[in-house]
Amino acid sequence: MGGILVTIRRELTDPNEKSDVTENVTENVTENVTENRRNLIIAELTLNNLISIDKLAEKLKVNRRTIIRDIEKMKKQNRITRFGSDKGGHWEITKK
Repeated sequence: MGGILVTIRRELTDPNEKSDVTENVTENVTENVTENRRNLIIAELTLNNLISIDKLAEKLKVNRRTIIRDIEKMKKQNRITRFGSDKGGHWEITKK
């Protein structure tokens, strides 16, 4: 088998640059994962607007607190609204 291996090296002018890159990547990945999870919550609410926080946590394989935090953020962004009580109410998607 033949082939070519190319290695490109870049010298860091700032010794802290590597940690800044790592921090930026970590932040971007976290934001993307969170936004994807929130989109999954919207999808679940679209399928069943009576679903409970516990069921959402179970379906998305995260803890209850994570779902509560995401829902609070989405409510502040006017993406979803809760009507009625915790047990008898329902969710409405207000903005996608």
